[in-house]
This record gives sequence, C-alpha cells and structure tokens, in this order.
Amino acid sequence: MLTSRQASFVEELLTGTSQTTAYKSKYSTTHMSRKTIWEASSRLSRHPKIVARLDELRAEKEAEERMLRLSYGDFVINELQELALNAKSDKARIKALELLGKTSALFSGKI
Repeated sequence: MLTSRQASFVEELLTGTSQTTAYKSKYSTTHMSRKTIWEASSRLSRHPKIVARLDELRAEKEAEERMLRLSYGDFVINELQELALNAKSDKARIKALELLGKTSALFSGKI
C-alpha cells in the first residue's frame, strides 16, 4: 500500500512529469540541494511499490486504449457495412466495400 504522497508521486509520473518535478511537488524540498532532490526522486521512483503501481496503472491505461481502439474499429466497420448496403450511389457502395475489404485484410493476399 502506498502512502498518499507516494500515490500522488505516481500520478504525477503518469502525466509525464519528471521524477524531480513530481518529487518537489509532493515532498518538502526547501532545505535540500538539487543533487539531493534528484537522488531522493530517483530512489523513490525505483521503490518496489512505486514501480509495481506504475506498471499496474500503465497496464490499465493500455487496456483502456486498446478497448477504445476496438470500439472505434467496430463503429467504423458497422458504418461501412451500412453504407455498403444502403448508400444511394453505386460509387459510395463500392468504396465502402473496398474499405471493408481492406479492413478485413481481404486484399492482402494473406488469407
């Protein structure tokens, strides 16, 4: 279990903030040299609990992004199918069918 400061430090790192900046924003560094701050932030970022939590949150973020891409993919395929079946012009139907074929790798020769 992380302390509230450690959890905040992790959240800062996930947003792309540097280790040193994240450390400064969560811990008192008033009487610390730049070198000491850098060392403390580096040490904290290698803490096993911090590393584990970062890995966990990054995996969650990747899974969410993957699901979003799949969702968009489903949407696009459904719209193309709708166009292929119901478009008013032959040109639009043919283009929708072509894009569906490309999406499903129908024309890649790898089937």
